[in-house]
Amino acid sequence: MRTIRGRLTLAYAVALGVTLLVFAAIMLSSSRAAQQRVLQERVDGVVTLGSAVIAQAGTGLFDRVLVAEDSARLPPLSASVVRRLAALPGYVLVVDSSRVLYANGLALQLYARDQDALLRAVRRAFTPEQPAGFVPLDSIPSRLYVQVHIERPVERMQPLRVVAASSAEELELFNLPIFATILVSFPLIFVLSVLASWALAGTYLQPVDHLIADLEAIQDGRSLHRRLPVESDENELDRLAETINRMIARLEGSFAALRRFTADASHELKTPLTVMRADLERAMSSPGVTPDQLPALEEALAESARMADLVDSLLTLARADEGRFDIHRESVDLAALTADVHETATILGEGAAIAVTLAVNEPVHVLGDMVRLRQLLLNLVTNAIKYTPRGGAVTIALERRGDLAAFSVHDTGQGIAAADLPFIFDRFWRADRVRSRGGERGGFGLGLAIAQWIAHAHGGAINVASRLGRGSTFTVTIPAEPAAG
Repeated sequence: MRTIRGRLTLAYAVALGVTLLVFAAIMLSSSRAAQQRVLQERVDGVVTLGSAVIAQAGTGLFDRVLVAEDSARLPPLSASVVRRLAALPGYVLVVDSSRVLYANGLALQLYARDQDALLRAVRRAFTPEQPAGFVPLDSIPSRLYVQVHIERPVERMQPLRVVAASSAEELELFNLPIFATILVSFPLIFVLSVLASWALAGTYLQPVDHLIADLEAIQDGRSLHRRLPVESDENELDRLAETINRMIARLEGSFAALRRFTADASHELKTPLTVMRADLERAMSSPGVTPDQLPALEEALAESARMADLVDSLLTLARADEGRFDIHRESVDLAALTADVHETATILGEGAAIAVTLAVNEPVHVLGDMVRLRQLLLNLVTNAIKYTPRGGAVTIALERRGDLAAFSVHDTGQGIAAADLPFIFDRFWRADRVRSRGGERGGFGLGLAIAQWIAHAHGGAINVASRLGRGSTFTVTIPAEPAAG
């Protein structure tokens, strides 16, 4: 789970699961301990009553008067003592050093099945210091809780052990409904709680999604006037939004200053460059120019032309960023404009032996600025020619795709790496080392940025598909006017 919502839900689920397991263990342990205390108290009460019966019987404990010969083997208990002992619940036995003198119904069955283990437990396991405890017996499925009390009702008589016991199976039977309740309810509680935590996490993180959406809407310098909504400064998200707003305000000021500088510098450079080009052209046509001077003048003129193009591009983008570049919309015959661009591109491609073909030119009209649309199409075509090797080909096509006019330019150049595709419309970004023809200088990295701005200004989009070694295809889509008839 990579999202914060998923991580919060997972952390809550783990914490809840551990809590439920610990609570279940404590609940079962506490319940068992409570029932064990009840069991022990009940057995303690029975052995106390049994001991009282033996003690109160005195010399009437047996069915006859004791004689000296009885010291080795005691006679049976009297009928009155037996009746009183029979009224006691659970397992009740009275034993001497060698045999059982009395056993009630349950104890008699137990004694008959497991007498050796029972007698050993009574004689050895329990002492006056530890008169009670649990005894495992093979004859019953659970342990037996036994408590022994030693009585000497008649002087000089061997002591008697009064034994009371109760099966520990009652503990398991009592815990069974609790365990069943835990087994059914806890998973249900866990699932419902996790689902509720997922929903609550989504609810509480929804402002974060709104914050992200608002930030994504601020994509460039033209949208820096927007601000994130801040309801109050009492929670972390609002304080974060306020901090981001202050950062955006500083960025807006920096971008505004940069746009002003670009526009002012471009404007100030435009006139000197125009004068420089005029002087160079006049010097080249002067009768006094020598053949040795002419190449230097031609190179200076070419560089001044490049600088003039750069200044024009910067001025165009600066005005566009400031919103001072109006689009003069009119019905434009895009097919005629494409044919005109094709003628220009054919001339540009001849010098590099590049064939420029107009494959498809369907009739379609758009509502837009003819000058800017021509600049858009020509930028794409000249860009394709510039980055196509000698002897290559450039194919132009204009199609109507439903309500859209689609203008595409395909070249057989080196293509663009997949890692570079996200950046090709950024200003001043170039991949000339990969794409340009050997021996030729690349552009300034502004042509595609201007093309994208013109496409967006006309409500359209520009896309590129490219693979290294297989060329590139740039496609511009612009809303078309309804077809006639």
